[in-house]
Amino acid sequence: MKIKKSLLLSLSLMASLSRAEDDGFYMSVGYQIGEAVQKVKNTGALQNLADRYDNLSNLLNQYNYLNSLVNLASTPSAITGAIDNLSSSAINLTSATTTSPAYQAVALALNAAVGMWQVIALFIGCGPGPTNNQSYQSFGNTPALNGTTTTCNQAYGTGPNGILSIDEYQKLNQAYQIIQTALNQNQGGGMPALNDTTKTGVVNIQQTNYRTTTQNNIIEHYYTENGKEIPTSYSGGSSFSPTIQLTYHNDAEYLLQQAAIIMQVLTTQKPHVQTSNGGKAWGLSSTPGNVVDIFGPSFNAINEMIKNAQTALEKTKQLNANEKTQITQPDNFNPYTSKNKQFAQEMLNRAEAQAEILGLAQQVANNFHSIQGPIQGDLEECKAGSAGVITNNTWGSGCAFVKETLNSLEQHTAYYGNQVNQDKALAQTILNFKEALNTLNKDSTAINSGISNLPNAKSLQNMTHSTQNPNSPEGLLTYSLDTNKYNQLQNITQELGKNPFRRIGVIDYQN
Repeated sequence: MKIKKSLLLSLSLMASLSRAEDDGFYMSVGYQIGEAVQKVKNTGALQNLADRYDNLSNLLNQYNYLNSLVNLASTPSAITGAIDNLSSSAINLTSATTTSPAYQAVALALNAAVGMWQVIALFIGCGPGPTNNQSYQSFGNTPALNGTTTTCNQAYGTGPNGILSIDEYQKLNQAYQIIQTALNQNQGGGMPALNDTTKTGVVNIQQTNYRTTTQNNIIEHYYTENGKEIPTSYSGGSSFSPTIQLTYHNDAEYLLQQAAIIMQVLTTQKPHVQTSNGGKAWGLSSTPGNVVDIFGPSFNAINEMIKNAQTALEKTKQLNANEKTQITQPDNFNPYTSKNKQFAQEMLNRAEAQAEILGLAQQVANNFHSIQGPIQGDLEECKAGSAGVITNNTWGSGCAFVKETLNSLEQHTAYYGNQVNQDKALAQTILNFKEALNTLNKDSTAINSGISNLPNAKSLQNMTHSTQNPNSPEGLLTYSLDTNKYNQLQNITQELGKNPFRRIGVIDYQN
């Protein structure tokens, strides 16, 4: 039988292995016909060699990155570019909408809160309770079953494991209607940018009161205006639902407060989930219970979303205030000799502030991912067609548009996060320039020393080298890297990494 052996290593690596005995790696390779592998006698040799190449590769990547920062710190135009980037990203965070991760984080938290209510509202009862069952109310523009009106007329007990009292339902509904109006492009025009706190909106709340009179059991329809009850009709006659108009602050801070109210009512009142099988419809629980029993993890996640969004919003206010002061790089700045580095400290402060906001925005996304799986699906579903719109078919669907919001949030967080981290690293390098050069010198020495101890690696030696820069003080060197040698080492490292048997001292081959 003719055996075709194909080692999955570069020629340079093969030479390294063949001379391993000279370098303390006694290895013998043998095979039998039909076997799938060649076995290495010294099982630690191949792994040791792979680890040494891995360590060198990591050290070289660190050296490359730090050296690029040192070069940028020595280039005035690069510093100016970083300052401009920080200013642009700050403006985007506070003034933009679709491209601002902070804005998208707030939007996601708002949508999650109102969406959660739309998903479960159908199964939450409300009413005056057993002691005052002659008076009740109805609320329009709500996610009711096959309709848009919820009538709060149940006489069960209110509070935990009962129904929502009319007062609590009214509190929740008002917060819900405010957010829905703000998110509805045709009514509230959408939530403005985070730094826009001047806009107001008007929300129309449809709310009718009913009272059964003792005489002939007649139902009286009335509404309250300025503390006075105004009758509208009696049973048998025509009636209408009066609309209460409220002016609200259409800004992120106020809307997040309304989202918190929705969740606060649900988590403190703990109304019973009125289904025949508890949360089984969502695949969560077959035991009946209240909303916290069944949806507790989702409630916790949404509450954390709101808190993190509120914190991010507060951070953007300070960021917006800081942008009124421009960062100026000193003329003829030289990181080797200049003592005035206050501008770099300000760069670092702003970069860290932006990184913190981006981290909070990403945390809002992470919080959303911890919502119970079936609920996430319901939040994404939208039977109404757009945010802030209630139809006869809205019930059970969140209309949170989470996919679009999440994608925008995470994509822009990654983009601006990379940029801010680069600017942050540059500022740190400017502030600690001599330490960076010392680290480069140590890394360069370690790299060349490590290569000199590799078997058959003469072609890779002197991969890094240093020269005297005429712009730097005597004794401070400029470091560089031989890219051809670097690429060669990377190829060897990759080939070693592809070997699935390296940890047990085996080299793969094909018959």
